[in-house]
Amino acid sequence: MKYRYWGITFVMIGALIMLSSFMIDTEHDRLIRIGGGSLFFIGTLLIPDYIVNPRSHTKDS
Repeated sequence: MKYRYWGITFVMIGALIMLSSFMIDTEHDRLIRIGGGSLFFIGTLLIPDYIVNPRSHTKDS
């Protein structure tokens, strides 16, 4: 369950970084977008991990 929250956090932070790169006028805006996109991508990979298999961490007795 903790991975889902990390995924949601990474998606939001990555999206904010990518959007803020349009407002910042520097020479490194491409690297900023790549970093934000990477966080966004990692977050989208972490979210479905818990949704697809929610009982993988608990054992039925």
